[in-house]
Amino acid sequence: MKKRYFFAALLTLLLLLLVLFVLAAAGLLPFELPFDLPFEISFELPEISIDLPFSLPFLNQEEETVVGETVTIYRVASENASGGGDLICEEACPQPEGDSLIDGVLGLFASESEDSELSCALPDNVTIEGWSLEKSVVTLTFSESFLDLTDMDQTITAFCAALTLCALDEVESVTVIAGEQTVFSGLMPEDALLRDTDTDPYVRQLRLYFADGDGRYLLSEYHSLTLDEDTSPERYVIEELLRGPNNGELQQAIPEGTELISCQTEDGVCTVNLSAAFYENRPDTASGERLAIYSIVNSLTSLSQVDSVVILVEGEALESYVYLSLSGSFTKYDEVIGPVSEAQGEIDADLYLALPGLEDVAALPFRVNLSDYQSQAEAVLQALLAAAEPGYPSLFSGSGTVTDLTVTNGAYTASLSQSFFASLTEEARIAAIRSIASTLCALEEVNSVLFTIGGGEAIFDGTDWSGPWTADDLW
Repeated sequence: MKKRYFFAALLTLLLLLLVLFVLAAAGLLPFELPFDLPFEISFELPEISIDLPFSLPFLNQEEETVVGETVTIYRVASENASGGGDLICEEACPQPEGDSLIDGVLGLFASESEDSELSCALPDNVTIEGWSLEKSVVTLTFSESFLDLTDMDQTITAFCAALTLCALDEVESVTVIAGEQTVFSGLMPEDALLRDTDTDPYVRQLRLYFADGDGRYLLSEYHSLTLDEDTSPERYVIEELLRGPNNGELQQAIPEGTELISCQTEDGVCTVNLSAAFYENRPDTASGERLAIYSIVNSLTSLSQVDSVVILVEGEALESYVYLSLSGSFTKYDEVIGPVSEAQGEIDADLYLALPGLEDVAALPFRVNLSDYQSQAEAVLQALLAAAEPGYPSLFSGSGTVTDLTVTNGAYTASLSQSFFASLTEEARIAAIRSIASTLCALEEVNSVLFTIGGGEAIFDGTDWSGPWTADDLW
């Protein structure tokens, strides 16, 4: 009985192999015989059409090669294409070939559209210098000429790039860098400015600046507002700043209780008149003062009609707020805008700058670029010597101020040039020494700072400036 089943199974297997052999020889299977037959097998099968609930990959190869995948590129819409006032429109393009999909997509983004009603969002004088991808965030670097664009043109270009890249599965947000400055951070599709406020004037996207959670830098946030004919965009900006951010990770930089009395713009100068609470509840630090002022200034100068801002308190120009004078006008200041981009080699550091009266120094946060060949101390010192903070005296002459910086077991020796030290007044010398020593001692790697003048003893006009200076001596 067992032998009978065995021979039946063997016969069935041989018949199956024979059928497969014949079909393969006839070219009806997706593989070939490993040898040639001395005769040709050819026959035709009747046409059979069967709809399967699944697909077989070797039967669908031709369809896959005919129907190619596409990517979405965002362009600037013409009036004819926009119709209802859309500022940005999408275009489906064949997926580019190559190892890097992001490279290919950026190449399409920088090229002209085949649709005559859509324009390339990258201006002719701006180029893409590079990009990096880290944890689903693309950091996109434009040429420095990007900074010369108007705020609106910067916004359109940045958002078109962000929408294009975020359409890829591996990208969640985009940070835009230009001229070593972080211009936009963490752009996501839901933040995009898609409407033309010239054709739809009652809907405005306003870029406002609020303090980050640590109170160190300003971060931008878009507020979409419906305007009426009787209210200026400038007033809406201040009212929204006083109302506070939508993002729970941001905080209001303007002192609590501040109210807007009036706001008007003439010849590009916006004059903002605030209530007494702006002064009475003012911050007690230089960094807090900086955020309060530039939250207002940077937000207002995002409007095309505003070039500079004058801040009054109860109608008066204050000679002193915390440390700065409010008697003049302020223009947009990018150094106060964050965040710190570690992907671009930036570090967050406190630079101690001499106060306007030279009576002391104060810490201000700065995004410092750290090169591969530099220590943190070298990078921070270089940034301090080049710092040009509005309203603060510039004591240093740049790279010639410190001629050498050496370290021994956490003790740093800074060699000051003889000509630099001789050019300062007594008050300025004290401020310069405190500024350099405080900035270096704020770093974990630095325990103390010593000085030499011209490579020799740090004695000038009978005063020994050598130190060592430690954090306990300075603060």
